[in-house]
Amino acid sequence: MWEGAGFEVIDLGINNPVEKYLEAIEEHKPDILGMSALLTTTMPYMKVVIDELCNKGIRDDIIVLVGGAPLNEEFSVAIGADAYCRDAAVAVETAKIMIEQRRSASKTLEKAAA
Repeated sequence: MWEGAGFEVIDLGINNPVEKYLEAIEEHKPDILGMSALLTTTMPYMKVVIDELCNKGIRDDIIVLVGGAPLNEEFSVAIGADAYCRDAAVAVETAKIMIEQRRSASKTLEKAAA
């Protein structure tokens, strides 16, 4: 779905330690980090990843989208994600909107600084 929409996807697979996320972010410098949980037992680890992004001072540099069957908007807000996406199609549309918003804000800041 993402690749079909023109995004480059780096798939880290499943059950990754936070260090693998950090290494991939350092190497690939993505605009978006997407995480999915299919079991309620794996949901809390999303917050661990987001908290570590905060600890490293890079949380504001990346859009975090979360999804998966047991998740909802309330959970997304509680863990500090930028958005909850109920399925891959919604995730792609949300990503496009959020990237455009970020680019627009960046252009506005550049104009203000000039």
